[in-house]
This record gives sequence, structure tokens and C-alpha cells, in this order.
Amino acid sequence: MSTLSRRDKLIPWYFVAFFVVLALVDGTMVTLAVRTQTGLVTQHPYEKGLAYNQVVKAEEQQKALGWKSDIKVEKGMLLFALKDAEGKLLNADKVTANIVRPTQAGMDFVIEIKNGKTPITFPAKGLWEVRVNAEVDAIHYQQSKRIVMP
Repeated sequence: MSTLSRRDKLIPWYFVAFFVVLALVDGTMVTLAVRTQTGLVTQHPYEKGLAYNQVVKAEEQQKALGWKSDIKVEKGMLLFALKDAEGKLLNADKVTANIVRPTQAGMDFVIEIKNGKTPITFPAKGLWEVRVNAEVDAIHYQQSKRIVMP
């Protein structure tokens, strides 16, 4: 005589169903994680790592110049001023700004700054990094500043 009811016979299948649902949820989470964030922070990280000593040397040379810069965003304009060690305004041959969204890939852009200012429109609100590169008489200068756009 069997004392197990029909409902009691399904108990092992409840365990199987639990693990199948768990596997489906885990698979969905892994798929979302892989598709939404590549994990890549910079392009060509190995090559940049090999050139690290050159970057440190260039930064020391830039500090030795004593130049100071100011990066601002006011009323839809990106403003950049570069001054020498004595506080005199330097006239750069070429100035470009790499605008980088550190929190989201695919929104970065580059603009050229002429006469210390250029109009700028950010595609989204939030945190942005402005990396300015200037050339003055074959001397390279770079500066970056993080800006939060309301």
C-alpha cells in the first residue's frame, strides 16, 4: 500500500525546477553583463603600459615649464587659457579637446579650440572629462579636468 500522495511524488521535480530556474537567471545575468560592459577602459592598454616611463618623463618636463592652464565651460562655450611661468598668456599653434564620458562608452568626441574658446554641446548630463592638448612652438602641453554637466 502506497502512502505517498500524488503531490508528494512531485517533490523531487520541485528541486529540479528550482535549479533550472536558477540556471536561467544566472545565464540571463551573465549575458547582460557581457553585452553591456566590455571591461575595456582604454584602447591598447599593453602598449600604453610599456610607454609609461615616457609618460612620466613628459609630465616632469611639463611641470618644469611652470605653465598653468584654465579649463572652463560657461554658457555653452569651452574656454581654455594657457599661461607661462610669469603669467603671460601663451598663443598656442593648435589646441584640441578630447571630451570623454568616463561612465559610458561611445559618447566621446574631439573638438578644436580656436582663440581660447569654442562652442560645445554635451550629448548627455553628468560627468565628463575634458582633456586639452596644446602645441606651443613644438612643445606639447596637456591638461585634463572633470566637469559635471547639469
